[in-house]
Amino acid sequence: MLTSKSASQVAVSLLASKNSSHTSSSLVSKNTAIASVSQLASKSSTQTSTAQLPSKSTSQSSESSVKFSCCKLTNEDVKQKQPFFHRLYKTVAWKLVAVGGFSPNVNHGELLNAAVEALKATLDVFFVPLKELADLPQNKSSQESIVCELRCKSVYLGTGCGKSKENAKAVASREALKLFLKKKVVVKICKRKYRGSEIEDLVLLDEESRPVNLSPALKHPQELL
Repeated sequence: MLTSKSASQVAVSLLASKNSSHTSSSLVSKNTAIASVSQLASKSSTQTSTAQLPSKSTSQSSESSVKFSCCKLTNEDVKQKQPFFHRLYKTVAWKLVAVGGFSPNVNHGELLNAAVEALKATLDVFFVPLKELADLPQNKSSQESIVCELRCKSVYLGTGCGKSKENAKAVASREALKLFLKKKVVVKICKRKYRGSEIEDLVLLDEESRPVNLSPALKHPQELL
């Protein structure tokens, strides 16, 4: 009986050992499979992210490169702008008559702005510190420190320098109004300086003036089209 009991115990022990071995093997296999799936998912995610990054970078680079090169000025641009400035010429003329004509006592900025707004348009005003414009002569003894540029419908009207923004705008407005004292104003494509480079810009001139020594642009014209 002892022998039979011992044999039975041995058999039970062997069976338990075998089941334990199968269970361990199954757990190891399952864990290995989970780890493999996790690694594959991680690798796939990394590859996807890496693929997306160059695509985004390429897109941004492409946008940057065409930002100022997609629109070349043509005679069609001039034809589109000219009718508005014919009407602005007449509006300015009437407003000058109403204030007794062009004189130092006239608020040039208010008059020009009122004429532009009467035609449902906007007078665009830009300011830049004089020291940032390498294309303008720097007079260290002068108190002028601000440069103002006036534009309307993306067309350059005039530039003024002053010791304050208000003063610089007044000077620019006066210079712009002088154009309307002639018989006719015309829009032309002219060369101007912008950050050391030569660019094309739409410029309002009187019919007799020649586009020489134009002030440098404060904004790239393509940003405003």
